[in-house]
Amino acid sequence: MAQYNQGPFRFMNFKEWVPDRFRFWIYILFLVAFQFSNGMYFTAMSQMEGEFSITMNDVKMTSHAVLIGLTMYFPLAFRLKFRFTNRTSLMVASTGLALCNLFVPHTDHPWLLVLLGFTGGFFRLYGTFECFSNILPKIAPTFNYRVFLSFVFFVVLAVIHVFDAVSIYIVYHFGWKCLHIAAVGLMTMVFLMAMGLMRPFRPAPKMPLLGIDWGGFILWSIFILSAIFVVQYGHQLGWLGSPYIRVAIGVVCISLAFNIGKMTYIRHPFLEAAAFRVRNLWNLMVLFLCLGILLASKNVLQNTFTGGVLHYGQMTLSTLKWVEFAGGLLGAVFSWQALTRFNLGYKSVTFIGFAAVVGYVGMMYFTVTPYTNLEKLFLPLLLCNFGHLAIFIALTSYIQATAPFKNYFQILCILGFIRTGIASPIGDALYQSGISGLLGRHLTALGEYPQAFVATLQELYGYTFIFGVVVLVAIAASRFKKHIERPLPGLKAVYRMLNRVI
Repeated sequence: MAQYNQGPFRFMNFKEWVPDRFRFWIYILFLVAFQFSNGMYFTAMSQMEGEFSITMNDVKMTSHAVLIGLTMYFPLAFRLKFRFTNRTSLMVASTGLALCNLFVPHTDHPWLLVLLGFTGGFFRLYGTFECFSNILPKIAPTFNYRVFLSFVFFVVLAVIHVFDAVSIYIVYHFGWKCLHIAAVGLMTMVFLMAMGLMRPFRPAPKMPLLGIDWGGFILWSIFILSAIFVVQYGHQLGWLGSPYIRVAIGVVCISLAFNIGKMTYIRHPFLEAAAFRVRNLWNLMVLFLCLGILLASKNVLQNTFTGGVLHYGQMTLSTLKWVEFAGGLLGAVFSWQALTRFNLGYKSVTFIGFAAVVGYVGMMYFTVTPYTNLEKLFLPLLLCNFGHLAIFIALTSYIQATAPFKNYFQILCILGFIRTGIASPIGDALYQSGISGLLGRHLTALGEYPQAFVATLQELYGYTFIFGVVVLVAIAASRFKKHIERPLPGLKAVYRMLNRVI
């Protein structure tokens, strides 16, 4: 077995003739390719809705499935890493993601789209994790997770807005299917480069996949996707008046019961009971739920405002993606400096992040008028994405500093059920119901639809601001568990830990 014997900054996965100075940038190129490639593209929602004759809820459900596919990868991350070489994993991930992008433009059945989105999300994070786990020693030589996580979330949550802007241009000039063609091309490039430039190097002996609870993987996936279905389609189908919603609720209850039961008699369930007992986990889940509801105001109220009141086109809105990228960059830099250089506590950074998001909501309350120009949206969006990145970095770093590492990736999966799963659909359902309920009242009072629409959005922003202030007060009054500073373990330490557990 090959060994790391030439320092932490030499990437041993490449063939010897590949120059050392290019190896890091090859991984960055792979990261860029995986971030652009997706099973579903948010910027192509309306085009897919029209061409496939499906509802917007169908497209949103597929998009949520992509994020759940990402989430379900976490508990398997190191098991797959120690079973397959980096070269093999990159080739498998790129092949799987390319096939998903190949099939999506030719599939118009909603549930097949959901399955393809879920699979694409899984392979996307598979490839992304393989890149991140290998460049960790270069980004954070001391294995300081707060530094590394600032870089990770900058790439995952901030740089994605650059790709959104690029995808808007592609959709506008060439059509939405060209996004998937481009993704297939990028994944083919990753496959060929991994095959030609890399060698089957292992940082540790091969670890078998025995003992993985694949049944738990399927059941937890069914549980969270069914829960999202209930919330996403509830308003459209009439909630409990629909047999589909009642069946989905039954599936949620049954799958959850099976998962809880498996924790008691399976030696290594997909999600262990110990992960749910980590202190402050439930508080963090509530915080991510509140964040999801606040951020849903951007996805629902702001998009309704810019499209229904200001009548901005996609090309105009692409300008806002660059502002969101700038906000994410500022949030990542701030969190990195605040947590590492200035030693601000996780609670302080979390509070500042939420204050920025609440500030966005407050500014939008005064911005929602028929006479708003595009530039007035710049500062609110800058604040929103600044806070978004700061909160994610602070809370995820906090979990790493306080939870046992053997449960850390399971905890990320559990938090993912909220932060990338159910939170956004809950916020979406609340705002959609609010618009439906308040619009009629304002239309009766004002008599004209445009004024009533604006008044409805302002009122919902007002309620959201009050909710945000309550969240800020709760954070200020809360106590964060005192953390123990410890670096992220290296691959060999993780391998030894997994061997003991398995």
